[in-house]
Order: sequence, then C-alpha cells, then structure tokens
Amino acid sequence: MNNWIGTILTFTAAALAFLFGILYLTRKKFMNYHRIALQKNWDELVPEMRTLIKALMRAAAGGFLSVSFALIFLQLHFNISHERWIALTILISGSIMALGALYAMLLVRMNTHGRPPLVLVLVIFILMIAGYFFNIAG
Repeated sequence: MNNWIGTILTFTAAALAFLFGILYLTRKKFMNYHRIALQKNWDELVPEMRTLIKALMRAAAGGFLSVSFALIFLQLHFNISHERWIALTILISGSIMALGALYAMLLVRMNTHGRPPLVLVLVIFILMIAGYFFNIAG
C-alpha cells in the first residue's frame, strides 16, 4: 500500500514537472511574471533579449521534461525491484531540478516585482519528498 502511495506521489510530481516543461517549451513569448519583472512588454524587447529569454525558457523546459521522464522510469523500476537506491535517486534527481528552479525563481522574486510560480515547484518538491518516504516504507 505504501509503495502505491509513493508511486502516485512520484507520478504526480512527474506530471506537474512535465506540464511545466511543456508550457515553457511551447510559449511563443515570455510569461506574465517575466513582463512584470522586466517592466516591458514582449514587443518592446530587442530581438537579442527575446532570443535570450526564450533560450532560458527552453533550457528550463528541457530540465523539467528530462527529470519528469527519469522520475517515471525510475519509479516503474523501483516498483519491480524495490531497490532502495532507486528511491534515493528519484529524490536526488528531482530535488536538483526543484531546488535549481526554486533558486532561480527566488532571485526573480527578491530582485524584481515579478512573481514566478514558486508554489508549483514547492508542490513538486514536497510530492517527491513524500513519495520517497512512502517508497522506502513500502
């Protein structure tokens, strides 16, 4: 039972990370909080700045997408083998992604008027931590 709860929590974290990655990958211009942080509309930016922002969004998207696939693959493997190192790898790889994103978002929040989606990344992080403990308890 505990392992199923751990699986659901990990899959939910992976799904949220996947959606976050898809959103950042497919946006044609920056997010509303970027506009507030820069105090400029997309059309006011020089092309080089647009390119830089889109590139950073695509890099973040790649990180979220790759970790979401890794979490799913590792959780499925853990469900078969129940090797504890897999649960720890899920936690570590997901935490690196989440903490890196949280750090970047806190920089924006503390130094601009922009309000990035901190809560979403915190939820992903908490789901992974809870999933870890349910996985090892199962």
